[in-house]
Amino acid sequence: MKNVFLLSLGVCLILSSCGSSENQKTQVNDPIAISLDTVMVDAGNDFLYLKYGMFMSQLSSDKSYLINLNHEDYIAEKIDLNKLELSNKIQFEKEGPNGLGPYLSGFSLRENGDLLIKNYMVYKVFDQEAQLVGDLELEKIAAEYLGSTEYYPIQVFELVNDPTRVVVLALKWDGYEYSLLDIDMETKTYTVKELDYFDKANEFRVNILYNGNPAGGFGPSVYSDLVNDRIILNTNAYNEVVIMDLKTDSVTVKSWETPLLGAKRTYQPPKEVEMEGGKMIDIRKKFEEDISYKGFLWDEEQQRFYRFSERKIFGEEVNEFGEYIPTGAVVYLSIFDQDFNLLQESELPEVKSVPDLHFMKDGAIWLFENIDDELAFVRLNLENS
Repeated sequence: MKNVFLLSLGVCLILSSCGSSENQKTQVNDPIAISLDTVMVDAGNDFLYLKYGMFMSQLSSDKSYLINLNHEDYIAEKIDLNKLELSNKIQFEKEGPNGLGPYLSGFSLRENGDLLIKNYMVYKVFDQEAQLVGDLELEKIAAEYLGSTEYYPIQVFELVNDPTRVVVLALKWDGYEYSLLDIDMETKTYTVKELDYFDKANEFRVNILYNGNPAGGFGPSVYSDLVNDRIILNTNAYNEVVIMDLKTDSVTVKSWETPLLGAKRTYQPPKEVEMEGGKMIDIRKKFEEDISYKGFLWDEEQQRFYRFSERKIFGEEVNEFGEYIPTGAVVYLSIFDQDFNLLQESELPEVKSVPDLHFMKDGAIWLFENIDDELAFVRLNLENS
């Protein structure tokens, strides 16, 4: 079924400029037409691993297929996005010379289709025959950062135009500090750029205690992407973007304050909460009801960026852990030009939630959908915008 509807956009930006930050004033009030349709993926007689919303999946560079990694059974599912069918399943080994290791935390797809498996002190490359074909050994080159569990490699960027260069977004657990490691694979050297732009997000972080002792925590996330030799970073707590130009080694910060999305989150949680007693569940609910700014999507055809934001909606129903179950969300879409000037922004009443897995393909935004345990995608097209 295909639905077409009009959104009337009206937003006034109140921004200022200071230092390396770039801001703007503009008025956006042009209507846009949006169409939605849903497509199903044919898995044949197989079942796809849809648990946890396909959080461990990656899109190929040509956007022709998706690799979904079943981290429980060590199976990679290759999904043909042009034919909308399961292409094949790749069985990996856990141990041995071609083993992925005892724990899988993430991977990226290289330009040639190989899988770069990343974890603490693991940066190994496997082909789509499940064979080990390389090892970046980043834990040896940048041992101070990547040679222990003190830092976690959130993302590993390999530059197509400069195969000797690798950039790693790393998180230091102590203090939740973010860094970019710029690694020269020829000289085996690296430089570090501390991303103190994200330190302020710790004002929204909650430390969890168990009988008075530290037991983890939760707080804002940081999204990242590599687009045309620029690393695009943002946190879901602030209405801003950090752009690192890898050609000029310069950093630009752009921020916005709009009537729909404001400048940042508004709910100020306590610094600490005991795991027992029910307070943590109420705090998490309030945390997720607040605005959450998602990662940026690059539209190569239109030369512009899209970004969803959402406020989750909860009912009274709880799950087996006593946590409130979301019933939907208020979803917004912001459209920016290639220099992150805000063009349009509006609520999307027909979109009820923003899944972790969403991407650009064929000029449309594809949103993951689980329909009766079968893989589907809702495709969102912006027409005449």
